[in-house]
Amino acid sequence: MKCRLVSLYAMSRFLSLMSPAAMLTQGTRQVIAFATFHSSSLPSAGRRFLTTLKSSDHSSDTLDPTKSPWAPENVIEQEKRGINKSRFRQHVNPLARKFQMQTEINEEWPNDGTFKTPSLPLHVDIGCGKGGFLLELAKHRIDNPPSPEEKRNYLGLEIRPSVAQFAKGRLGRRGLLGMVDFIGCNANVDLDRILTKYRKYGSVVTISIQFPDPHFKKAHQKRRVVTQELVQTMAKHMPEGGTVFIQSDVKDVLDNMRETIREYGKEYFDDTIDNLNEYLEINPIGVPTEREISVLNEGLPVYRTVFVRNCRTISG
Repeated sequence: MKCRLVSLYAMSRFLSLMSPAAMLTQGTRQVIAFATFHSSSLPSAGRRFLTTLKSSDHSSDTLDPTKSPWAPENVIEQEKRGINKSRFRQHVNPLARKFQMQTEINEEWPNDGTFKTPSLPLHVDIGCGKGGFLLELAKHRIDNPPSPEEKRNYLGLEIRPSVAQFAKGRLGRRGLLGMVDFIGCNANVDLDRILTKYRKYGSVVTISIQFPDPHFKKAHQKRRVVTQELVQTMAKHMPEGGTVFIQSDVKDVLDNMRETIREYGKEYFDDTIDNLNEYLEINPIGVPTEREISVLNEGLPVYRTVFVRNCRTISG
């Protein structure tokens, strides 16, 4: 009983030190629910603040439920809640109902002005975060012009709406409009539709999946990004010689991605390293992600491999 009262007192102090907006943007509704259930045991100051907090929660009323979480108007509403751009939410549940909705894409994309030359081969980075990797890669290609056949367009896919919006906002400042694009979406919902639209104009030659959310808990591993459906979608849209580059600083995560591609894409993808206990020592793309730099600076390993699309076609 004493421990419970101490916990409730600490909770009341926590509630009283935070504004309603801060509470709601930091995902503490479970705390509110628990405090409500035990409200009779809360000090009076905690009960008063809890009442104010609950009466101010209109967040679900401000979003348009008929549109995806990546719709511009919904992203704007989320930004109004005071999201700190330097501290985006790190994890989301891709299986949540709202993330099962299709994202909004211009009917004419990618031939709507997004890319200067939509016929160029495409590099897709799944789980691109704030876009730093693709921005650096595109800049590197500008500073070190490739041969005509090596020129690329770049597309980043990111499930967190505000992060995708932030990445897109960086393009103009970096002078990369027309070469790079970012789309907020759930790759396991929208990848097929996005690649189908792009292939009307150009091919999809590279897909990278780097340092994805590990979802360590066994019950959460079904949330991992590389699924049977994702592998089959990549095989469907990539030409012979196309490459899938995967890497992670968590060995189990890399091994899981690798085994999933080997199992469900065994007819279409060849692992460049036969031995499952061996990994690429060097990033073949040559441009590291921010996470990769951080891990290597700490002297920790990064596990990588590359799959190459073979010549087998998908029947049906």
